[in-house]
Amino acid sequence: MLDIYAASEKPIEGITGEILAQRIREKSGKSVQYVSSFADAASSAAAAARDGDMILTLGAGSVSQLGPMILQELKEREAAQAGR
Repeated sequence: MLDIYAASEKPIEGITGEILAQRIREKSGKSVQYVSSFADAASSAAAAARDGDMILTLGAGSVSQLGPMILQELKEREAAQAGR
């Protein structure tokens, strides 16, 4: 989870991506990780991905840039594993 992108809305005081991720973890017991940058999000998603997984990105603003970044991370990981 990244920071909250407020399109044309005013930010909600006291609510951040980091706090939201923490609350989701607490309430659901699910694994949720907060990251502060697209580069960290791409690295984290690629590191967690396993064969057969599908990665879905949701959001507003420039989140559409994240998919290609994740694919690049996955390609680099695959190339590194092939070179072992």
